[in-house]
Amino acid sequence: MKVLIAVDPSDIAEKAFDWYFKNIHKEGNEVYVCHEAEQPDLPTVFFAGGASFPAAEIGRIMTDHNKKKNELENTYTMKCKSYKIKHRIDIETTQDKPGVAICKKAEKVHANMIVMGTRGMGAIRRTVLGSVSDYVLHHSKVPVLICRGQDQ
Repeated sequence: MKVLIAVDPSDIAEKAFDWYFKNIHKEGNEVYVCHEAEQPDLPTVFFAGGASFPAAEIGRIMTDHNKKKNELENTYTMKCKSYKIKHRIDIETTQDKPGVAICKKAEKVHANMIVMGTRGMGAIRRTVLGSVSDYVLHHSKVPVLICRGQDQ
């Protein structure tokens, strides 16, 4: 079975990852760990003191973005090695919303199941802000296992 585990830098995502291995994982499962980071918002022009192209600011934002992606990849590479499993890790920047990108990734790798965490927002907040797990649950073509953040 191919299992896509969607992660982010949160403790909730890490707990969902660990919960999958403690409760669901079977020898022979292929695990795809993915993080679909949204493209950072980059400034275009500063008008303070005359118009100027903010190359240094863009460089700082992109360096920080790439550092966070590398740290996340290192974290999950070490976790996968500790579980001694066949795995693939894709930490990518996408122009899509994360939920859309996760569903696309699941189709691309022919995943049989998606595992992810959720903060457990209330219905009103989820409706106003949106929820990645809610989107994936309703748009995925494969079963989705959602681990709640409070009581994993």
